[in-house]
Amino acid sequence: MIPRARPAAFTLVELLVVIAIIATLVGLLLPAIQSTRESARASHCTNNLKQWGMAMQTHHDVSKGLPYGNNRCYPLGSEITKSGTNPQRRTFVVSVWPYLEQADLFATYDPNRGFYDQTANPSGRSNQQLCNTPASHYYCPSDRPGAKMSYDQYVRCRLNYVVNFGPNTLFTAGAVAPFGWTAANGGFTNFIPYRKALKDITDGTSKTLLMSETRFPLDDSSIDFHGDVFNESKQLWFMANTTPNSGIDRTSTGACAGLSYLPCVGSGYNVAAARSQHRNGVNAVMCDGSVRFVVDTIDLSTWAALSTMNQGETLGGDQ
Repeated sequence: MIPRARPAAFTLVELLVVIAIIATLVGLLLPAIQSTRESARASHCTNNLKQWGMAMQTHHDVSKGLPYGNNRCYPLGSEITKSGTNPQRRTFVVSVWPYLEQADLFATYDPNRGFYDQTANPSGRSNQQLCNTPASHYYCPSDRPGAKMSYDQYVRCRLNYVVNFGPNTLFTAGAVAPFGWTAANGGFTNFIPYRKALKDITDGTSKTLLMSETRFPLDDSSIDFHGDVFNESKQLWFMANTTPNSGIDRTSTGACAGLSYLPCVGSGYNVAAARSQHRNGVNAVMCDGSVRFVVDTIDLSTWAALSTMNQGETLGGDQ
């Protein structure tokens, strides 16, 4: 009988070569996969901002104006007097719930109470519970979807999307942006909010920022106020006195303690730049509902001009 030849086995060297080739291919493919995933996340974020833009415009059509960015006055329209310590504290988020497929939340929300109130409404849920009900359009997938504000007992959702307060610091009086205050004497206990209609945006709705992004802290229990958008006295805004993802934010001393993910100084509730987890820029929705990606390197004067609605600036620089 003729013995059969035994099949040749891989040598150790050949096996190592195969492993090295596989590792090289994985190393080449991984960035492409990550880039594809980030592209999908950025697309989702863009769609979220489109929803917000459409909701703001629908609110405008129904109420003949944009919502207040934040407000302590009740009934709505009483902003001619200072808000003082009235308990009806709320932000634009609650106002546009009906136009974001959250009409059930809006119908249940008690406008005579603040966002933080834990008194059960007729539905059995309190305002605080309603503000702690997450929705996909609250979050950019590139950040930390599902994030909450849980440093106090009034747990509520954080949001990645904030409104445009213009190029000024927070306590600068004026009405040059779609959202803001006409006066701030007494700070958060006596600010006077305003509402604007699209006809007031004389610079053009396609050339005026409506909303952009903010970043979340690394964990829910952080006292950091970024994304605390249900609280009318926290950072529901961005300012355009620095370009996106740049500059130093200013907030209360305790809220800046130990922050590692962005530069922040504890010197009053004054400034918050538009920030995101996207590479090289932020998404923004304009007052006409269009969404664009704004690069970090945009000229500061252009970014500031885009944040005002009635100053007649000539836009220039890179966008």
